[in-house]
Amino acid sequence: MHLLEEDPQNLPPRIRCSDACDPLTLETNHTRCLHRIHQALQHYRDLLGSDIFQDQPQPQLETTMEQLLRHVQEGHGHHPRHPLVPTPLWARQLHRHQALKRLRSFAAVMGRVFNHSAR
Repeated sequence: MHLLEEDPQNLPPRIRCSDACDPLTLETNHTRCLHRIHQALQHYRDLLGSDIFQDQPQPQLETTMEQLLRHVQEGHGHHPRHPLVPTPLWARQLHRHQALKRLRSFAAVMGRVFNHSAR
């Protein structure tokens, strides 16, 4: 049995148990968790700027991703965009729906991490 947890090609990036985002670990070392959140924010920012959102751009959401990236940045400087593979026209609506659904789920988990860290 091959678990998703162990899949190195796990895209979009998801927070996994091994990312140490649990409350006990966050109190002592939050580096791994922030790294995973950073990866996911970059992925969703790039996705929002891709062809699947060409017909329905999400400028506010894209701006929010940029702002969150600045808050979570691991180093200094600009976060380059990574070009994504073009999506066939017929699949864009489905991919857009899936991306927004996954982003909503990720935002809920990220909110829990930041909520705990703020205490």
